Parts: sequence; C-alpha cells; structure tokens
Amino acid sequence: MPAAVVNASPLIFLAKLERLDALQVFGPILTTPQVLAEVEVGLAQGYREALAVRRAVSERSIRVRRAPLLTLPPPRLDAGELSVLALALRIPEATAVLDDLAAIRAAKHLGLRVRSTPFVLLENVQRGRLAHEDFRRLLDALLALEYHISPSLFLF
Repeated sequence: MPAAVVNASPLIFLAKLERLDALQVFGPILTTPQVLAEVEVGLAQGYREALAVRRAVSERSIRVRRAPLLTLPPPRLDAGELSVLALALRIPEATAVLDDLAAIRAAKHLGLRVRSTPFVLLENVQRGRLAHEDFRRLLDALLALEYHISPSLFLF
C-alpha cells in the first residue's frame, strides 16, 4: 500500500464521521506537525474530533513527520498544505490527502497522487472495506457538515 500524507481537513472530517479508519487503505498514514497544530486549534475551540486525531497519533496509527519548507507561487497555500506537499514529494508513490481545491491542483502539478475525503471513502468501497450504502450515508453526512461534494460522486 502506498503511504498517505494527510492534511487537517480530511483528518477533521473523517474524525467527525468517526471513520479515521478509512485511511487504512494507505500505509503508512502520515501527517506533519503543522497539520497537527491546525487540528489542535479546533480542540481549543471545542471541536472534539481533534481528540480522535490526537488518539490516532498517540496510538501511532497516524505518524508525524517533519518536512522541509516548500515554497510555491500563488495561490498561497497554508502551512499545513505546504508541509503535506513537501512530505509527499519526499516519499515515493505517496498520496497527498487534501480537500482544498488549490492544494489539490498544486499537488497534481507537482506530480503527486491526490485523494480528497470523499475519494478516500470511495477507495474503501472499491476495496470492499465499506458498503455502498454506508458510502452514500457518509456522503450525506459530509454534506450536512457543509463539505462541498462533486455531483458526479452521487452517480456512483
């Protein structure tokens, strides 16, 4: 399985769905200190999904690695996104797991394999780890969380 380097938004949404385990289609599952700092900000604001991410890190199902700073031309990406791209570039065949469209475009421009939260869930369906009905239920839950989903996913 290819490694995944996961940004804050997918960690947060998957934790809200209680499906951080969906990342197990990858191995190892990595993130960066910058991403964890973004997730931890949510905890200070009362968002409890940060506790699930913190637990996954302490149990080492998600590992934290540093990456050198990466500078890209505009559009500007945040520190977490830049660190995810930088780390993914250093790991052969890694997948960058991102939700922000500008970050997804930057990752593709850099030649990285990219998955967003819904496509991580879809990969679970394709591998037989998630029932199709559960996938649809999770997409509805993402919409309820104000996640923007491409209509083409609903045709699956």
